[in-house]
Amino acid sequence: MQNYAVIDIGTLKVKFLVAQVLDNGGIKEVYFSNNLTCFGCNMDETGGHIAPNNLQTTIGELLRCKKLLCDYSVVKFKVVSTHALRNAKNREAVKKEMEEKTGFEIENISQDQEALLFFKAVMNGFPDNKKEYTVVDVGGGSVQILIGNKKELKLTHRMRSGAQFLHENFTQNPHLEESFTTEQDIENMRRYLLEQLIPLPGGLKTPIIYGSTCIIDFMKAIGVPLDGYSESKTHPFKTYAKVLDDFIKKVLPLRYREREERFPFQQGYTWGMDKAFLNITTLAEKIESPFIIPSNANVSQGILYDLLD
Repeated sequence: MQNYAVIDIGTLKVKFLVAQVLDNGGIKEVYFSNNLTCFGCNMDETGGHIAPNNLQTTIGELLRCKKLLCDYSVVKFKVVSTHALRNAKNREAVKKEMEEKTGFEIENISQDQEALLFFKAVMNGFPDNKKEYTVVDVGGGSVQILIGNKKELKLTHRMRSGAQFLHENFTQNPHLEESFTTEQDIENMRRYLLEQLIPLPGGLKTPIIYGSTCIIDFMKAIGVPLDGYSESKTHPFKTYAKVLDDFIKKVLPLRYREREERFPFQQGYTWGMDKAFLNITTLAEKIESPFIIPSNANVSQGILYDLLD
């Protein structure tokens, strides 16, 4: 069986997926990494530019991935970038340098493309063609809200409210490990999110599918209670907005260094998780969602399906 690959250059991390596509349409993961490079970090401080050190870290990770393409005998692959490069004032120079140093052709996909690819990846795991869900992709810079069923994407709403964006714009000293997020910071973020959600219809009462690459693994690692969900083999759990609210309250008194010590996961992950969860809980209140389905699906999986097409 042949190996395909996708490299996704995100605001915080470079995701690298090598996989095989099964005859039934499922994906068999061969290799996956999700390494922190901070490609789009601190852009508010740099006047909207990708910082040189973040660029070089990202290029280093791309070169690591390039070697693995050969090691895994990948027959076809694609390299994409998303929010950070779309919004960088120096995007042309950055893209040119990445391509020259790696030999990759990098496609900077639009928000519409990103939304459709993620929706395709998530909904592939649900057999019911008619049941509607609110699918949410929480990234470092942006959040995509997609409402529909397996047959049709009916509504798309985008917000600049990713975990890294909220962390850098609504907290004091966001890059110091001895700093922390205050209750007032959270309240200010909530007000901002409610403003961003105004165009979205309320009272939809649809389940939320919350995607963020490794969110199931993270929820397990930090002890989020997960109930079984039998309607999807690839999305076997559900949780509730109150559970995520409780986690936000639990980490608020902790300095960022203490968060990582108490909830060891990927480096830097817990610094922004209260902000990611806040996106979900604020949305859940707005649409009166009954429960939340965590999903490890991501844009890369959607691109894999497109590669086959």
